[in-house]
Amino acid sequence: MKPALIAAIAVLVLLLLGSGFFIMRSRSSPGSGQPTPTPDYGTAEQLPAEKQPKAALEFDKAAHYVTVNITNIQADQVEYNLIYSATVKGNRIQSGVNASAKMEGKTEYSQEQLLGSESSGKFTYHEGITDAIMELTLRDAQNRSVFSATYPFEVVPGGSVDLTPQ
Repeated sequence: MKPALIAAIAVLVLLLLGSGFFIMRSRSSPGSGQPTPTPDYGTAEQLPAEKQPKAALEFDKAAHYVTVNITNIQADQVEYNLIYSATVKGNRIQSGVNASAKMEGKTEYSQEQLLGSESSGKFTYHEGITDAIMELTLRDAQNRSVFSATYPFEVVPGGSVDLTPQ
């Protein structure tokens, strides 16, 4: 046999053996083709009634701003969405604001929110707000929800609204 033919056969055999090795290895290696299971952090225990937060909204006179006040927070993180329908430049839109914060041992949260938008120092205020709700969620250190509630509310210019049931 010619040396060139022997070399070509040797290269072909090596390629076939190498391919077979990689195919077998990929089939037997962990995680190949199978989903990685999500770590089980367990189910978060929901807060009992006495540990649930109290939420209130305070509106400025023109109802352009709302201060969100949440007390009795027994969690590591607070999140909320204020969702509503409003009139902007003559058009009805669905809009809202949201926020989240790490509590770092605090049990009270207060944040002023613009009910509208701001761009380059120009403000557009949402008017005629209706169908408003607040979605409130508290999370533990593993980011699991320990409390979640939805509260309907009405905008009260210059007034406040207590959202938690008595």
